[in-house]
Amino acid sequence: MFTAITQPRYLRQWGREHLWSAGEGAHSVLLAGAVLGPQIIRVRLLRGMQLDETRYALADGGPGTLPYHSWLVSTGDEQWPVFGKQADERDLLETYLQGFACSETGLRLVRALGSKERIYGLGESMGAMNRRGENCPVWNCDPHTRDTDSVKTMYTSIPFYIGLHAGTGRAYGLLVDHSGFVEMDMGHTSEQEAQITVEGDNLVVYFFTGPTADAVLREYSKLTGYMPLPPRWTLGYHQARWSYQTQQEVEAVVTRLRERQHPCDAVWLDIDYMRGFRCFTWDPDAFPDPATMIARLHEQHVHVVTILDPGIKIDDDYSVYQQGLERDYVCRYPDGELFTGTVWPGPCVFPDFSRAEVRDWWGGLYRDLLDQGVDGVWNDMNEPATRSLAPVERPKRYGNTMDDDVLHRAGGEQPAGPDGPAVSHSLFHNAYGMQMARASHDGIARLRPGARPFVLTRSGTAGMQRYAALWTGDNTSLWEHIPLAIRMCLNLGMSGVPFVGPDIGGFWNSSNGELLVRFAQMGVLAPFCRNHTAKGSADQEPWAFGEPYESAFRTAIETRYRLLPYLYTLFQQAAVTGAPIMRALCYHYPNDERACDEETAFLLGENLLSAPIYEPGATARSVYLPPGTWLDYWDGTEYPGGTTCEIPAPLDRWPLLVRENSILPSGPLMQYVDQQPTNPLTFTCYMVSDGSATCTLYEDDGTTLAYRDGAFAHTTINCSVSRDLVTIEIEEQHTRYQPPRTAYEVSIWVGGRVLRERIPAGQGTTKVRIVL
Repeated sequence: MFTAITQPRYLRQWGREHLWSAGEGAHSVLLAGAVLGPQIIRVRLLRGMQLDETRYALADGGPGTLPYHSWLVSTGDEQWPVFGKQADERDLLETYLQGFACSETGLRLVRALGSKERIYGLGESMGAMNRRGENCPVWNCDPHTRDTDSVKTMYTSIPFYIGLHAGTGRAYGLLVDHSGFVEMDMGHTSEQEAQITVEGDNLVVYFFTGPTADAVLREYSKLTGYMPLPPRWTLGYHQARWSYQTQQEVEAVVTRLRERQHPCDAVWLDIDYMRGFRCFTWDPDAFPDPATMIARLHEQHVHVVTILDPGIKIDDDYSVYQQGLERDYVCRYPDGELFTGTVWPGPCVFPDFSRAEVRDWWGGLYRDLLDQGVDGVWNDMNEPATRSLAPVERPKRYGNTMDDDVLHRAGGEQPAGPDGPAVSHSLFHNAYGMQMARASHDGIARLRPGARPFVLTRSGTAGMQRYAALWTGDNTSLWEHIPLAIRMCLNLGMSGVPFVGPDIGGFWNSSNGELLVRFAQMGVLAPFCRNHTAKGSADQEPWAFGEPYESAFRTAIETRYRLLPYLYTLFQQAAVTGAPIMRALCYHYPNDERACDEETAFLLGENLLSAPIYEPGATARSVYLPPGTWLDYWDGTEYPGGTTCEIPAPLDRWPLLVRENSILPSGPLMQYVDQQPTNPLTFTCYMVSDGSATCTLYEDDGTTLAYRDGAFAHTTINCSVSRDLVTIEIEEQHTRYQPPRTAYEVSIWVGGRVLRERIPAGQGTTKVRIVL
């Protein structure tokens, strides 16, 4: 039974926070509120008067940390108060103290939901994008089934959501800073209420006032950290399966990709490359000379990514197990007993990633793999997932994982250390995968100073974006998993995770030629683009089903490679603003209820709308187009917006449309990223009527961290059409980085025809006028 907290009594200001007390006896609580900026409010509900400073969801040092200095002043925006006095801050905070409640075991916040309010975010889900009406448990797990109705939580659950009022377009955000179990009831129990419940004695909530989804994600990303720019090769196509069993098989797949001219930048090695599934080892029989193999793959400009799980095989002759045990780096129960769980190698122990020294140790273990040439790492099973069932006296909430009472000794033997106090697994669980990704990312960064690490993770929570990319886990070769992948990627973007994608073709079961092509047409415009399938399934490489499917698959991948200049610019925008790369229509058209209803089409950036085919045999698709005119990417056909249009979709194409008065940068076809300079760089201007368009392209060296010191280039093109005159202006801001380019090719779609102009590069600012 929860008791509402009413009539809080103001105590005083303490540092950044204003303090109130409320309740009596067992229901006595402290409320601590802080205005952290014009759009961020924090309220902490604390039982026992303990101020808990452990915030695994928040950025920990570096550019991702929210500065805890005096509150900021909002100017020029009449929607929000301008603070100039302490009393104003206190008055604002008191409006956020409503709706809190407590019980003997937990704390709760109740918030009203508007009649047209939609809920986006909260990480992965197999349901609708709009989470309104759902009870959303925040507890990472390896789901036991892919049945939509029975899966309540998945690999990555994020206690952050955006409330968007369809019709007005106003948005706000809410983050629960809690790495244990959180129940996010989004109007399930009571239609007009969100009920947010945590166990324990601390409930920390951040309110983001918006007023747009874009503004919410900007502030959320300031708080929890930004996605760093990845190495540019990671934007290419990745080929994987569980598993390429031998060194010879890996090299043969890569050779065939090159011979058949399928663009590719990486091949992935699943668990069978290891010796008995022991992390940081190679099977000496199947992979006798990994360094030579990787060197030969590098000669073909293909990178190598290897998988690693957190489970460490119990084996006295295995050095990683020996070190973990000798240094006491593995997880234990409070009485000192080792926690063990069964994973691929059999019984395993697990690193305690809550501890800085354990993360440093784990990160250092990558040295041999990196010395052999491995380019990136793949963290799997890191919810953490185990294959063994828990004893009945240690029940699990969802899935098989560590027992609740396993102790994470973040602060060592002290009550609190640099990583906060020691906590039970029940309070640390959702942070485990993110902290493993952190160990991997930071270890690679130390071992390869100046280079950009690449880590892919299966599990994470709020803040994970600053360490790793994410794939949506083990999907299935089913037609309905194409729209499912769209919804998942869009909601993850709205959850603050921009670098995401599904397994193209489906992981479980066997695909077929048509399904693989249509899955690829969806996946080539996801931020992360990988073809991956399971052991025992049919081959799923691009050529697996013959013609016409191989050519259609190649066309899809080539489309991605041509659009790499546009895609990389979107990655840079995500790295500095937190904006999704793959965006729901409601993100840019929140006032349009029909756009908000569309969950099977998406925008890449603001200007390119993709509506993948997800039904067998379909050669056309109906899609709602937001207001304005839209042009077919393939042939320039114009379609009216604000209505539903039928778009042709033969096997080698899918509905792909460009917004009127916009500009898309593109480059030449390449077999791998940076095969040649983007020279000429093409700007295609889609001008339907009198009007103007602008585009700013971002470029850097794609591999190092020099961009952080200003070594990047911006190229801005403006195109305007006025009656019978087209004006093109290109402005180059190339200071510490000079793109290797001699010319621009500018194509202007206007009045039913295409004009082309070649403009020399390196001129600083160039203006060209064309008479129609």
